[in-house]
Amino acid sequence: MSPGISRLDIRNRVALVTGAAHGIGRATVIKIKGKGGIPVCVDLPSDALDSLAAELGENALVMPCDVTDAAGMREVVAKAVARFGGVDIVVANAGIERIDPSWVMPPEEFEQVLQVNIFGVYRSIRPALPYVMERKGHIVAVSSVSALVPWPLCAAYGASKAFVSSWMRSLRLELAGTGATAGAVYFGYIDTDMMKRSAARQVVVELFDSLPPFGLGMKPREPEFAADKIIRNIESRSAMEFSHLDVKSTFILRGFMHLFDDVTGRLMKMGEVIKRNYGG
Repeated sequence: MSPGISRLDIRNRVALVTGAAHGIGRATVIKIKGKGGIPVCVDLPSDALDSLAAELGENALVMPCDVTDAAGMREVVAKAVARFGGVDIVVANAGIERIDPSWVMPPEEFEQVLQVNIFGVYRSIRPALPYVMERKGHIVAVSSVSALVPWPLCAAYGASKAFVSSWMRSLRLELAGTGATAGAVYFGYIDTDMMKRSAARQVVVELFDSLPPFGLGMKPREPEFAADKIIRNIESRSAMEFSHLDVKSTFILRGFMHLFDDVTGRLMKMGEVIKRNYGG
């Protein structure tokens, strides 16, 4: 916790969580509820979202919405304010990933990653921002080790998570003096359905086999572990939190590491992986 910044008690605080029906989002919602918070849960329509609504009961709000839908997210915030009086916390967790080289990935898929992971984050936070400021709350967005190092085959994902990192740093400074705070969490390998789908692809298996055993947070962690990091970020109002110690090390050393991108590519035998899977 930074000097002069007091802890945030989640009890009775209204917390908007996106990507709430699955994985990290769901685990975060359950932990917020367990601490006496009031979850406002957003995800695409699904049986999982309906199940979450039934589990949470009355002192919560569950709404289906695509985070890229600006009007829809404004409506979510408006309904939360009408029902609970305001919004104290935003957890911008919703995100997607697509894997392929930039020249292979269909343009619409590349752009969809940017839409969800950049504009979806912005459209989730922006309508709630005045209320978070008024109630001296906290905003946390989910970034990734992919924001810190070049992540082959998912350039859009890495770029989008770099946006999250940069915006949360800027937003934290913009909020200085308001009593509200912002931060980012940087995750390595979290054992979510999205990660399992990605890790099952042959090209990803080969890529993982070529990765160095340090710096990238490759030891699998459960979604509940990631949710604990989010909760810790909220309660401490921290600027950053990390899923793995080596992700933190990468954060500290990233400027130095940029000097060795070409060396890293050779050590990972990236050219060989690309040729085996995509030709050329």
